[in-house]
Amino acid sequence: MAAPASAFVGGKHRKANRIEDRPVRHSESIHPATMSTKVQKLMTQPINLMFRFLQNKSRIQVWLYEQVNTRIEGRIMGFDEYMNLVLDDAEELDVKNLKRTPLGRILLKGDTITLMMAVDAPNGSN
Repeated sequence: MAAPASAFVGGKHRKANRIEDRPVRHSESIHPATMSTKVQKLMTQPINLMFRFLQNKSRIQVWLYEQVNTRIEGRIMGFDEYMNLVLDDAEELDVKNLKRTPLGRILLKGDTITLMMAVDAPNGSN
């Protein structure tokens, strides 16, 4: 015989599967949750940072994988899930002799990127 779906308690029918009938576990505390006064820093996702560079039209410098003496600077015009970048007004920067070579608009493959950071525009122009 199956257990009844309700029980007669104190002159009233009560459902046996109600929350009040179960023992209260620590995770189900009836006290309201207290909020911490600590300020937590949220993790910034790489895609969000790249999108911010794109929106702000920030000039960025890209360090290249296995080419420590060459860096690329430009403004992000677009990117994809592989971190491939379309850079406008791109320049190749030789770190050893500080020589800049204009490249124009380029597509930079994501697997060549080691580091990306915002930089001031060359000669103070924006």
